[in-house]
Amino acid sequence: MKIVSSAEQAIVKKDFSEVWDTRMARNTLIAVPALLAIVLPVMYLVMIYFLPPGQLNGMDQMMRLFPEELKSFSVRQSMFYLLTNLICPMFFLMIPLMNSTVSAACSFVGEKERGTIETLLLTPLSVKQIFKAKVVGCVLLSALSTAASFVIFAVVISAGDILLKMPFFMNWNWVVLVFLLAPALTVLGVIFMVMVSGKSKSYMESIQTSGYIVLPIVLLFVGQFAGLFQLNAPVLLAFSAGLFALDALLLRLAAHSFTPEKLLK
Repeated sequence: MKIVSSAEQAIVKKDFSEVWDTRMARNTLIAVPALLAIVLPVMYLVMIYFLPPGQLNGMDQMMRLFPEELKSFSVRQSMFYLLTNLICPMFFLMIPLMNSTVSAACSFVGEKERGTIETLLLTPLSVKQIFKAKVVGCVLLSALSTAASFVIFAVVISAGDILLKMPFFMNWNWVVLVFLLAPALTVLGVIFMVMVSGKSKSYMESIQTSGYIVLPIVLLFVGQFAGLFQLNAPVLLAFSAGLFALDALLLRLAAHSFTPEKLLK
């Protein structure tokens, strides 16, 4: 069964084209994944591999974050474990959040800013169908970018595993994070932008509000670094379930508020 009809697919393709043609949106969709999934992991890997072990300070304090079975790691292996399991998950989760908010801002707020929302409302599609097509398009665009980013990221981290003679990085934490938490955050980012689009006068104004949704992710991982809690697979699974429930609730609210009156306001 098709998720979207042929007419709705036309809107999805139109939004893809408009997001790509918007230079700021296109640059963000390219630069953010490149920075977080390639540049920063490679930079940390090079630093860990080439710096003398004596210059890798602070490991005594960080060892308390390690499971017992990993405390036999060397200094370089310990630093790479921190990168792979504590730093990179935070980096990686920024990608679906930023991609979804940027694409949704361009799709929803950009439609008003370009003055094309009136034309869109005159099409044979109902407002409900327009809303569905736009949400599906934004989620799909973000999901594709996130998937491509993870493939490249996996290659980089796997190279580090080989160089430092470490086990393959993919564990249950990463499985939950990639296949459950990232999709939940993608949907949340799109819905968040839909809900603020009615109050945003421009694309840039709506993008500035995305900081509110990124901050909780940063605080979550800062809390882990502070030793307040440990993010393991069961915790991430519970967090993902809570986000999906929140997504379902907010999606209904957003669909209800997506009316011609508010769009033309």
